[in-house]
Amino acid sequence: MTAPTYHALVAAHLRRDDRPTGALERVPGADGKLAYNPCLIAEPGHVYLAVRIESPDSYWRDPAKWDPEVRFYERTGASWVPAADTPVFTSAEDPFAAWMTEPDGRRRLVFGVVSLDYGPTPPVAVTRFYEAADIRGLDPSRPFLQVRGMKDIRLLQRARDVVVCGRPQGGAAGIGRVSLAVAGSWRDLTAGLITGAHIFADQVDIGTKLGANELHDLGDTVGVLGHVAVGTEGETQRYAAAWWTIDPAAMTATEPVVIATRDDFPAAPGKFPAIADVVFPGSLEALPGGGLRLFCGLGDAVTGSAALRNVPIPDGALHRPLAEGSLRLR
Repeated sequence: MTAPTYHALVAAHLRRDDRPTGALERVPGADGKLAYNPCLIAEPGHVYLAVRIESPDSYWRDPAKWDPEVRFYERTGASWVPAADTPVFTSAEDPFAAWMTEPDGRRRLVFGVVSLDYGPTPPVAVTRFYEAADIRGLDPSRPFLQVRGMKDIRLLQRARDVVVCGRPQGGAAGIGRVSLAVAGSWRDLTAGLITGAHIFADQVDIGTKLGANELHDLGDTVGVLGHVAVGTEGETQRYAAAWWTIDPAAMTATEPVVIATRDDFPAAPGKFPAIADVVFPGSLEALPGGGLRLFCGLGDAVTGSAALRNVPIPDGALHRPLAEGSLRLR
């Protein structure tokens, strides 16, 4: 079977009659800067959004202009407000989070961001991991793990293990594929485990990129909120939100299904024209009446959300999240 291209996956989505109608999220206090690529984190009685904030002319190849930081916002009613007494991660992009479980049952928040090492030319991405009992306990100066040369690393705590997806490039991974490793605990994570993980090389066509954004426990399989993309720097790049599943025992992955494109959201200028057609998914939230809400970055400039009816999850599999965790699907 021929692996699908980005354009074929998007075309299938555009033919659906259950496409979402998205909205723009207002992120206050950004002081005229861009606010995008969010990550949802739930704590007892509170819901937070970690958001990438940066100047409109910030550019990763120029250290004098590159100024992203990650700030936290708290949901108050239907609005987001700056979360008091929370850390700010400077020189940091694209936050992600997962709740881990200690042997005694205590929950531990593992939070991550992507930074850059400006020693080499071009700069090298470095994913940094932090841990604490909650958001306010995170210390931006104390990562417990750093992985060079890779973005889009995501974790999932399951009953007996921790699943890790990465986004390697080069070799079998080509321009970008999803990888999978399994550890006994988040404390067993190493850079070598992640960079040496199994690569799903044939999910999409050779000219299409794939990356994971959030992982969900479906029991024997792992649900992946991710992105499919096409294009490289210097030309038009296009990203769409997608969903697929992974079977860690069999080391197999299903074909991605696009669940949202930029056309599903209101118009807003992109950071640069070449990346205006970008949906970078961040998190899924279970809605009280059923269904899901997607939070995502749009055009590397603004934050969007959309209620979804087209995520292919079996009937009865959706459960509302626990107070201290992200969405749980079983």
